[in-house]
Amino acid sequence: MPQSRWNLLIYRVPSQPSTQRVYVWRKLKGWGGLYLQQSVCVLPLRTELQQHLEKLKTEIIAGGGDADLLTVQIDDPEQNAMLVQRFQQQAEEEYREFLGRCQDFHKELDHERKSQNLTFAELDENEAELAKLRSWLPKIHERDLFETAGYVNAVKSLEACEQDFQTFSQQVYDAQNFNPGEDSKGTLL
Repeated sequence: MPQSRWNLLIYRVPSQPSTQRVYVWRKLKGWGGLYLQQSVCVLPLRTELQQHLEKLKTEIIAGGGDADLLTVQIDDPEQNAMLVQRFQQQAEEEYREFLGRCQDFHKELDHERKSQNLTFAELDENEAELAKLRSWLPKIHERDLFETAGYVNAVKSLEACEQDFQTFSQQVYDAQNFNPGEDSKGTLL
């Protein structure tokens, strides 16, 4: 059944300090919320999202703001499809940014190879970057409320980063005359 019921959060928070405004924005974006305009956010009607929104509404009011959480039914299939499409575009933008970061990761490894900068410090630095990509993709996927096609490409891109990093790791080990199965004296671990 196509999506036709939505949660609409309309809120106002005190302008100062800005921490509450940022907090609310981050929460809503973290759940995949789509802003229709400033302080008006829509999310599909789903139990878990409904619970998050009710709690956020309470927090907004407790912080001196105003909030209305409405459940709306849109009977026009075209309007519903348009909202779903906007959610999908929002998710696709995040996947494109992720793919760009994966390309940057490959470029960085290529640069280090060309520079012959095959050190353990570079290995650690690039492992940290790979860890960021590993933790970021599930967050994007969680916000992808309508399962866009970008996820499949993002998974493949992350796998390619994993493989490239494994190759880079072996190149560092070779350059440093290090066998990860041996200690520094050549004794098998």
